[in-house]
Amino acid sequence: MSRIAVIGGSGVLEIDLFSGLKKREVVTGYGRVIIAEGDDLIFLQRHGTPPLPPHKLNHHANITALKENGADYIIAINSTGSLKSTLPPGSLLLPDDYFNPWSIKTFFDDRLEFVTPSLSEKIRQATTSAAAKLKVKLIPTGTYIQTTGPRFETKAEVRVLAGWGDVVGMTMASEATLAREIGLEYASVCLVDNYANGVCEETVDIVEIEKAQKRNSRILTELLPAVISQLEKL
Repeated sequence: MSRIAVIGGSGVLEIDLFSGLKKREVVTGYGRVIIAEGDDLIFLQRHGTPPLPPHKLNHHANITALKENGADYIIAINSTGSLKSTLPPGSLLLPDDYFNPWSIKTFFDDRLEFVTPSLSEKIRQATTSAAAKLKVKLIPTGTYIQTTGPRFETKAEVRVLAGWGDVVGMTMASEATLAREIGLEYASVCLVDNYANGVCEETVDIVEIEKAQKRNSRILTELLPAVISQLEKL
């Protein structure tokens, strides 16, 4: 049976799917990571405890820990800002591509090797199938743009980025690239928690974003177990 990992925030860990998982420290060649695991399921809180800002995350250690603990698939849950007025907060988007031509993470620092980036079609198909059965509205394609953070994007940056993609965040592309390099299937469910700076008249407010994250994470209570059930059949 496949071993499935979920990467997300603290709110994700609180859903029933992860009750009973036992936390333990994993030591990798890139650093120490805390995971929560059961027989066939692993949860990793990407920002750690206490939480680190996105530009300080040890993505190499996170992805290596999942690989070394037998993960076959990684389902990532990512909080994002909408770059389109037609993509409102509360939406769920399943990216089929991403844009991140700066600060690219890699395991290939000491050898010449090239990998074509991609997101797992197996996970994406399992997610669209699960969402359809549950009647969860899910946007099945879109482009995720990763910025470096930790600040939000300027209005000028958002105007440019809106021509390149649909949502913006600070973590997913790094995870996806590293997972691909070491042969892990990886895809993301993006929770649209706010409009990016300048898309609407409201100012981006971290307090409101955190409220939206909690509302959106409730959708995962049903969707995540259904996605995992689909993957276990593969």
